[in-house]
Amino acid sequence: MKISRLHYPLADEFKVDGSTVVAMGFFDGFHKGHQAVLQRAKDEAEKRGAKLAVLTYDHHPAIVYRKMSPHEQRYLTLNDYKMKLFKDFGVDQVFLVNYSYDFQSQTPEQFVNNFLKRFNAVAVVAGFDHTYGDKKVATMANFPKYVKGAFDVITVPAVDINGKKVSSTRIRIELDSGDVDSVTELLGRPFQTRGVIVHGEERGRLLGYPTANVKHSEYQWLPAIGIYVVTVEIAGKRYLGMASIGKNVTFSDVHPMTVEINLMDFDHNIYGEVVNVNWLSFLRNEIKFQTPEDLIDQLDKDKQATREYLEQHPDVID
Repeated sequence: MKISRLHYPLADEFKVDGSTVVAMGFFDGFHKGHQAVLQRAKDEAEKRGAKLAVLTYDHHPAIVYRKMSPHEQRYLTLNDYKMKLFKDFGVDQVFLVNYSYDFQSQTPEQFVNNFLKRFNAVAVVAGFDHTYGDKKVATMANFPKYVKGAFDVITVPAVDINGKKVSSTRIRIELDSGDVDSVTELLGRPFQTRGVIVHGEERGRLLGYPTANVKHSEYQWLPAIGIYVVTVEIAGKRYLGMASIGKNVTFSDVHPMTVEINLMDFDHNIYGEVVNVNWLSFLRNEIKFQTPEDLIDQLDKDKQATREYLEQHPDVID
């Protein structure tokens, strides 16, 4: 898969060999709605003998329009993971555009002429609610009149689950409530994060539950504070674990939030390893225990619940 990092205006020497079918979108999350857009584009590309291309952006477009809180600036899928998902889907070409003020200030006609035509697009595919500039005018309903027959416009309807539209916003809300089970349904796969194993306070080891401390990017969206069933991918192999996102409130009132994972049936030094964490199921909220012994009793129950989850879902570590 070829990735072209683009900036407005495009360089004069930029060119694309061959025709493309372009799927447009930010695709944060790569959920079932996004997959429907990409599948339609893939089908069109195969039918027309064209390359499957994606036009996407290097950061939240909203950054240009308004001030965003640190939480809002996080992502469901960081860029490297998003590119991997595109590649695994069969995308041939990614046009990764820097979403700047100048880029978004183009009129819809300028966007078509300056970008999509230069991509040799024979068809452009996007979700029904996709916008490509001023949200009042740059809608999919208006898109054909700006294109003027230069290529076909294909609009993909919403994907609904349980009577509600699948969307990145919906997934963020579910993660903020800890409902990773619902997120799995919306994504069609477990929610995954990536981080590096770093040293912690090693308090878990003293309790008989040693933990791997996973340092995530500050831009990674995480589930809500709580205890979860997870699998951790280390060097291509999955291991079952129970993860804590929290502030170790039993031992401190001012501890920073950490992600700590007790890996089951695992005893190996993995400091420095970059791992993928698959968030499978919510177990409970974080609790401030009166004594370390109370905490250990609860951890024993969490461990049993985690093993029961594996019994019911044996494929999670295949």
